[in-house]
Amino acid sequence: MTSESEPTEKGPAPPPRLRVTKGAPWRIDAGRRGKWSSPGFLAKNAVDVRQIGDPVLHAPARRPRLRRGDLEALAARMFASMVAAHGIGIAAPQIGIPLRVAIMDVDDAGIVALDPVLEWVSDEVEETTEGCLSVRGLYGMLERPVAARIVATDLAGKRFTAEGEEFGAQCMIHETEHLSGILYVDRLRSRDDLHPVETEEDRERESA
Repeated sequence: MTSESEPTEKGPAPPPRLRVTKGAPWRIDAGRRGKWSSPGFLAKNAVDVRQIGDPVLHAPARRPRLRRGDLEALAARMFASMVAAHGIGIAAPQIGIPLRVAIMDVDDAGIVALDPVLEWVSDEVEETTEGCLSVRGLYGMLERPVAARIVATDLAGKRFTAEGEEFGAQCMIHETEHLSGILYVDRLRSRDDLHPVETEEDRERESA
C-alpha cells in the first residue's frame, strides 16, 4: 500500500492508527528499521514490486511453512522493497512470493503478520483515496470500514491481535486482501473512480 498523499499537520503526535492490542509479537523495531532502510541494504535486498496483471497478485497465497530464519529474511526483503517503493504496507505476493505474509507499517507499527485473518470490521464506512504499490501511478476512490481488527501469527509462531482506525484499518484490510488475490481496484464501483497520481512536476507546471 502506498503512503498518504496529504501532509500531516504539525503539532503533538496523534495516537497510532495501527497497534497491537493482544500479545507481544515480533516486530520491526528501531534497530531492524534502521538496518533494513539503509542505502546499502536496499541496494542488495529491494526488488521491483510486481504490477497488476501478474498472475501471482491475482491468486490466493499459501500459508507459510518456513523456518524462523527464512521468515525473517523474507520480511527483510519485503520491508526493503516497500521502503524503496515508498510504501507503508506490502504483501509477499507483491515481490513474487505466494505466501500469506504481510507487513503493515502505518505510524511505524512494524507489524509482520503471517496468515492474518480479518476478525472484525466496523459497519461505519467512509469514502477515501487508496493507492497500491502494484498499481503504480494511480489511485482510487472507494469506501472502506473506519475500523478493523485482525488475528495473525508472528515470525516466532505467537498469535496476536491488531486493531486499526482510519488509515490504519485501511492498510490492514488492503494487505490482508492482497493475500486472497484481491487488489483495491477490484473493489471500485467503476474504473471511472481510478485517477492518475499527480507528481511534483505536474504541480510545478500547474503553478508556473
